[in-house]
Amino acid sequence: MDTPYEKLLVNLARGEVKFIVVGGVAVALNGFVRTTEDVDILIESSPDNVNRLLTSLASFGQGHARELSLTDFAETEGAVRVVEDFPLDIFTIMRGQVYRDLIDQTGRTEINGTPVTFLRAAALIRLKQDSAREKDQIDIAALRRIGSD
Repeated sequence: MDTPYEKLLVNLARGEVKFIVVGGVAVALNGFVRTTEDVDILIESSPDNVNRLLTSLASFGQGHARELSLTDFAETEGAVRVVEDFPLDIFTIMRGQVYRDLIDQTGRTEINGTPVTFLRAAALIRLKQDSAREKDQIDIAALRRIGSD
């Protein structure tokens, strides 16, 4: 059975939203499975892409994202949080990096035959390396082990 976050990622991909899965789900997709309470994505911030995102989110879950607009997705640090069955954090910039900076550092997986793009281990390590959070340091150590296998 698909998890709610898998359904969301498929919905976004089928809606032709340009996004990269980052954070804990990306860590899991790289091979270190751990629990995560939310899903983090980095989106390409063009108006066309944001409109595709908003359309996809409006039809997902309870549709709480219907309250969002294009202006909520300015290219600034910080996330827009949408809470449905789980929190979804949507970034346009993550630690100074935008979609176009990271797209060449991604991998692909398939969920129900739909390709989903996620950040590869080396780029995740770079994003997390300055974090003081214990879970980020655990992720870095695990990603380094995976990368050396």
